[in-house]
Parts: sequence; structure tokens; C-alpha cells
Amino acid sequence: MQSTKPESILQILHLVRAGLVSGLLSKEEVIDWADNIITRDEKPDTFFIDLALSSSKSVNDVIHHFNEYLNFEASAISGRPLLGLLYKQLSNKELTLEQTVRRLYRLKFEAVFSEKEESYIYSIDDSFDCAKHNIHGTFEDVYAELEKFLDFYKGYSIDNYEQWQEMDLAVEIKLDEVQQEQEMKEELMKPWWKIW
Repeated sequence: MQSTKPESILQILHLVRAGLVSGLLSKEEVIDWADNIITRDEKPDTFFIDLALSSSKSVNDVIHHFNEYLNFEASAISGRPLLGLLYKQLSNKELTLEQTVRRLYRLKFEAVFSEKEESYIYSIDDSFDCAKHNIHGTFEDVYAELEKFLDFYKGYSIDNYEQWQEMDLAVEIKLDEVQQEQEMKEELMKPWWKIW
């Protein structure tokens, strides 16, 4: 049997913490995750045992447990696995459109995204606010754009860490395609005449 050491999965710990802070993961889901590690490991680390015994603690206490272990070290973790989780929650109708958009925006502060991803996140948030205040667009438009974006990440999970690099390449290609489409649309919308 294996023994999972927290220091060997720091990136996963940062992701779980970011998921908890942003509301993508519940305290119960984090405790279940720790329980699975304890069940699987021959000699589970005390970090996971303490985490598994946190059911009577608040979410903030559980976040504090992570912070203590991670020494408030801000890791440059990719948020893509959390976008995969957000995709699953939206697809399973566990979240409303507004909840999904708000959690997506909050994730921007908890994990690292590429410039293209951040631009997409800002655009979705802005489109939602415009639709909400009847300025421009509809909730259906926002939902379609959000679903299209999150669909890029549906294969990611916290458990398939070994496949992230391969998936990263596919996501970059998709993001490039979307950017090229957007640039073509903008070019077509330019007036064909100019007045100097």
C-alpha cells in the first residue's frame, strides 16, 4: 500500500484549498477526499487525519488547516482542474447561472489562468452583468458562452493529475481557435469605408 505525503501533492492541496475558498468544493467533499486517502494509505499522514476529523469545524477552520500546512505560501496553481469541476456542477444543474458566473470570477483570484482565459472570464462576467441589468444580451447568450468555455475543461479533475499536461495542450489550441474567431468577427464588423 502507498502512503500519501502532503508535501508530495502540494499542487493538489492548493487546488483543494482554492476549491473550498471559492465554494466549488464543500467542507464535506474535502473531508470525504481526506477519508479516501486515509482508507487507501497504510500509514496516513496526520494532515489527512486532522482534515478527516473536521466535520464539527467551520469551513474557515478547514481553510485555516490548509493555510497552516501550506504556510500561506501562494502557489501558482493552474485553475483548469477547478474549471473542470465547475463544468460538472453546471452540467448537473447543481448551480444556477449566476452562482456559476460568480464562482468562476472568484476562481480568478484563487488560481492562475492564462491571459486568454482571464479575458474569457472577464467577458463572461461582464456579459452576465449586462444581461442582468437589461443593458445588452440575454441570460441564454451568457449560458451558451459559459458552457462553451467550461466545456474546454470537462476532462480535468483533481484525480487525473498525470493527464493535465496533455489536456493543457488541447485547451491552448481551443483558446487560440476562439481568439482567431473573435478577431475575424471584429474584422468583419469594421466599416469598409473610412473618413479621414
